[in-house]
Amino acid sequence: DPFAAWYRNPLDADDILAGGSLVLLAALFIPLYLLVIAVFTRTEKEIIGFRFLLSAAAADILCMIQYAGLNGMAILTKSRLVSHEGRPWLQFYIDYVWSRLHSILFPYSFQHQTRRVSYGLAIFIGWIAPLIFECSIHWQPFMTVFYFEPAAYGMLSEDFGKYLTDGQSIVVLTPNAICGFLPFLFYGVAIVLLIKHGITASNRMQRVEIMLILPCALSSIVFVVGQVAITIGTGSGKWATWTICFLFFVNSALQPILLLIFSPFVR
Repeated sequence: DPFAAWYRNPLDADDILAGGSLVLLAALFIPLYLLVIAVFTRTEKEIIGFRFLLSAAAADILCMIQYAGLNGMAILTKSRLVSHEGRPWLQFYIDYVWSRLHSILFPYSFQHQTRRVSYGLAIFIGWIAPLIFECSIHWQPFMTVFYFEPAAYGMLSEDFGKYLTDGQSIVVLTPNAICGFLPFLFYGVAIVLLIKHGITASNRMQRVEIMLILPCALSSIVFVVGQVAITIGTGSGKWATWTICFLFFVNSALQPILLLIFSPFVR
């Protein structure tokens, strides 16, 4: 075990900084997100977009717990938390909840939808479709396992060369690139449709809906940056791998901040 010495030694300043900062971020942003969710639940009958953001918020909180809370605790306790045999299942869970397919749903919030249709779309495209996709590729022979290594402060691959050359990187990056691009297309179409149908200053609900476009679009940019960071940062040192986990956390934690900035209704 190349990390055996790290597990035997006591925590040093780097360990405390890496683990403590992740735990602190989780402790700050998860309660903030829960407050924003409380606004969603009170107003989703009026604002259709909030129904889809509730679906995204559930995935975001799971990601924040994983990438900041649990990873930070793993560093501070010098414990892997998951056995070697459990790594493939943990990766399955991480890949599933990190899917950004639900972000594509958002522009459809500008249509007139019943609550049943909205939540049905959010559940099917945001949760069931990613589960089917993940099940279809997770046990293929070209797949290699990524896992969190506390001694490395971040995600490592059991065979990163295989990830780059045997097709997994293409299989993973292609749908993620599509998921990163499509929101910009749909958000643009949504803006055109809203302008075409005449957004007026007196239409409060429409103004709230259109102001939700900016935070979702900015979140998509962060998502694309995270994809690039995986390829560049994996295996490049412990602070590079820590930065990947941090970016994954930011991708989720940014949502409540952007909503507070751009949506007076949420404030």
